[in-house]
Amino acid sequence: MSEIATWSGSADGWVMIQPRSAFAALARQPARSGIWLAAKRPLFLALLIGCTISLVTFPGLNLRLAAGATIYWSFVPLAGIAALIAVCSRNRDRLSLARTIDLFFTGTGPWVIWLIGLCAIWSFLPPARAFAFSNPFWLYGGTAVAIVWSAWIDFCFFRVALGRGPAGAWGGLLLQRLISWSVVILIFGAPSIPPEIAARLKF
Repeated sequence: MSEIATWSGSADGWVMIQPRSAFAALARQPARSGIWLAAKRPLFLALLIGCTISLVTFPGLNLRLAAGATIYWSFVPLAGIAALIAVCSRNRDRLSLARTIDLFFTGTGPWVIWLIGLCAIWSFLPPARAFAFSNPFWLYGGTAVAIVWSAWIDFCFFRVALGRGPAGAWGGLLLQRLISWSVVILIFGAPSIPPEIAARLKF
């Protein structure tokens, strides 16, 4: 019996609970490629962010608002993909680009749980109570847990799926975070940048 058969649930759940075993087994599966393989998990993450924005800012799920937020906030997974490509360029002989992206985004489970929790808070509680409960408990406590949990998962991705040593795995993790989070912060904070500074950033 193959190692992949020892887990009957989704690959995403397996990666959250046993990232080393999951990535070791998933990376040995027959090679696959294609645009859909690379896009499906980033698209799901963007859609979940869009739905979360809708539920937090509107009483209920507004499809028009969710669709617009999904398109706008798609820069979050796109920044992650761009950083991953930059960091993993020397590992192309081990996994295809589509497979690399798919496996990496298999590890976004902690952030998915965080977003679903935020959706639940704003769906089932009155706005005043939802705001009081999510800030600071969920926004800070939940975020800290998601950061640490996802960092361990991504370390296992670089260590096991890409076959890097401990130093290389930590280096890949930190560089990917530095690039992707810097892009996200720059885009997210762009509206608050003073006009004179924003004008200097234009080419």
